[in-house]
Amino acid sequence: MIDKMDVGKRLSALRKREGYSQAEFSELLNVSPQAISKWETGVSLPDIGTLLDMSWICKVSINSILEGDDYTEGIGNIGREHVFMDKILLCPQCRQPLKLKKVCDSPITYACDSGHSYAVVDGVLDFNTREIPGELWSLAFRNYEGYLREHHRPQNPNYRRGLSQADVMWQAIEKKRPKVILDMACGQGMGIKQQIERINWPVTIIMVDISHRILKWNKVFYATECRNPFVDMVYLACDGANLPLKDGSVDLVFSYGGYESMQAKMMAGLSEANRVLKDGGCSVYTKSVVEDFESENSKAWMNLLLSAVSGDEEAWWKKELVNVQQWEEYCRAVGFKENACTKIYGELPAPDTEVFPFENEMAQWMAEYVFVSTKLQKGRAD
Repeated sequence: MIDKMDVGKRLSALRKREGYSQAEFSELLNVSPQAISKWETGVSLPDIGTLLDMSWICKVSINSILEGDDYTEGIGNIGREHVFMDKILLCPQCRQPLKLKKVCDSPITYACDSGHSYAVVDGVLDFNTREIPGELWSLAFRNYEGYLREHHRPQNPNYRRGLSQADVMWQAIEKKRPKVILDMACGQGMGIKQQIERINWPVTIIMVDISHRILKWNKVFYATECRNPFVDMVYLACDGANLPLKDGSVDLVFSYGGYESMQAKMMAGLSEANRVLKDGGCSVYTKSVVEDFESENSKAWMNLLLSAVSGDEEAWWKKELVNVQQWEEYCRAVGFKENACTKIYGELPAPDTEVFPFENEMAQWMAEYVFVSTKLQKGRAD
């Protein structure tokens, strides 16, 4: 028989260990402070749904709460997020499963049977990728303080016209309530940051970017400035066009401008998102598009843009300039047979000038949409 008094003592100890007052804990669990008090004094017990949330927040099993064993989902000093990744990682070189390895005080490492191994460095699982040659955009942040200033810098007003991207994306995320989210080409995580603050169910978020440098700072930021006890964060420095994840291992792929940032690898990244999604899973992402190739406004902007670029960059932009219908065709070609979109804002009015007005963020004149591209469940007809 479960001893309510003993359960109450364990709940009180776990809450205090995590640093929450009764009022703070009640807000997290969406119950009254009086309910917390009754549980901790042995008057009553939480329901199963609340126990699940408690076990996640406090990183212990429900059995630990009810019966007092010391089992946790981690192994020694290896966090449960790294134990979880042991189930879904795949070697990007030979496509064999990667398994968790750790010897004494050595770094957390994952290795395959072919001998390829990858270590967790500064909290980031490093697959030895490098940023796009000639760009190294993360070097714009000389240190963590510079990175932090960018997080708190006011958003470009050109991105604040129209609907709220965060709200539209949240509607799709909340509808799915995914357990595993992959943030593709996350950069600083400017988009997922706005979603983490709203999540109130247990979820693992895998932040993927080619830059180890930016991810190690993301780890600090999301552990201190944007912490949500319902969210476990994992950081993979890898190529989004060759994800080290098993097929069907993710519930939702999120991307806030990430696909576009992959440039020539954009379609490969979209295809990889489809591969790692479970049947019925979806990718929720922003995409810049041309509103109407025949309109004078679109023509003026495209002429200005293409006059400002050359070589490989010009070739890339010519492929990147698509409308909604063309983009949906691309999505279907990589396996996303069901695509829905919401218009966030239209194009900026073209300026009366012969010089393209933007040195950076060159797509800010374009229309912006939020797309939800769904991987159909097996057995469903196209």
